[in-house]
Amino acid sequence: MLKQFELNISKNTLFSKTDKLLVAFSGGVDSVVLVDLLHKAGYKIELAHCNFQLRGNEANDDTAFCESYAKSISAFFHTIYFDTVTYASTHKLSIQMAARELRYDWFKGLKKEHHFDHILTAHHANDNVETLLVNLIRGTGIKGLQGIPEKQNDMIRPLLFATKEEIRAYAVKNKLVFREDSSNQEVKYKRNFIRHHIIPQLKTLNPSLEATIHTSVQFFKQSSDIVSEFANLKFNQICKEENDLMQIDISLLKNEPQKETLLFEWLYPKGFKTNQIQQLSEVLMSNSYIGKLFSSATYQLLVDRQYIYVKLLTSSQSDLSYTIHSISDTLHLPITLRISETSHNDFSLDTKTISISLTSLLFPLTLRKWKKGDKFKPFGMKGFKKLSDFFKDQKLSLFEKEQVWILENPEHIIWLVGYRLDDRCRIDEGEHKAVKISIE
Repeated sequence: MLKQFELNISKNTLFSKTDKLLVAFSGGVDSVVLVDLLHKAGYKIELAHCNFQLRGNEANDDTAFCESYAKSISAFFHTIYFDTVTYASTHKLSIQMAARELRYDWFKGLKKEHHFDHILTAHHANDNVETLLVNLIRGTGIKGLQGIPEKQNDMIRPLLFATKEEIRAYAVKNKLVFREDSSNQEVKYKRNFIRHHIIPQLKTLNPSLEATIHTSVQFFKQSSDIVSEFANLKFNQICKEENDLMQIDISLLKNEPQKETLLFEWLYPKGFKTNQIQQLSEVLMSNSYIGKLFSSATYQLLVDRQYIYVKLLTSSQSDLSYTIHSISDTLHLPITLRISETSHNDFSLDTKTISISLTSLLFPLTLRKWKKGDKFKPFGMKGFKKLSDFFKDQKLSLFEKEQVWILENPEHIIWLVGYRLDDRCRIDEGEHKAVKISIE
């Protein structure tokens, strides 16, 4: 296995003898074999062990074993104790996910602090099979069928070529001592259930399951690249994305025979689940899709008349307010707003530029988000209109309404920025000076 190990490292350019390597070390057979191979091959390694304080004395014995093993090969030993249960409760995570977050955050911190070139883990071919099956059950599309990447940013898994049986055989042959984690036998965890019940059944149908899936994963990776390239091409034709708001043209999307796959490629990375994307596809085929809302943990999706809007969720902005004390006091604003005096002859009125009477420029001005109950006097009209009714007439979507800014003086609204001037700010015939306000 040592020759195959070194060949795999060289063939895939994983790391070199000059690199400083941090090895995740649990004391189990996989990590012990990985460390033994690295040590015999002459790589510069240090070991990092996590005690999650979940298995009492057993976990403490693991830590003692790992420290002793590190000393036996003269490798520097890093260790840490985590209050995993409290972390999981505080962050509303499962114990497994909490342990994962704690572990990898610590590894990355060590890498930065001690200038390691790579972080190594002992994932192997069986882990790849389990990951593929977990993703298939969960519903992650073709990307989830790629298994575990051998090299991902600063993380490297140099044992993916080897099966669990081969790793154990190497440990026995070389008389390596290792620890057995009793929690690996608990089938209440999804991955353990797949490991102990599903995979053995599959291997009765195909004894070479790991090798078969390893080969298939290579095809899945290439297929995923093809799908991603196609989805990116279609994205540029059908979608626009700016300022955390994605806009999908519904009519163009409906013409695509692979619309469900395209939606999956665009929306799954934003946290939308497979069943939500399927429901969205079905909604688009109905005649009553306007106003339908879908939410992920970080995004909200709205199906409007012409477009699907996907917006990054932020804290409520309804109370955002900025004060403008003078013509030049605009640099602190969230939008680029310019105010200047001009002549009546420069009068202009469009969506991005307005001219108002000088008497309407009463400081301090306020730039704020619109609120329910706001009303103004639209330019050219005699009466007042609620902003909510104005937006309805303009056929603005929910997301577009949330983006609207109001510019007002101490007495009344001046401008629905980018939409309509208030008629009370119109320039009288006798005025020779005015104020020009524009946005970029």
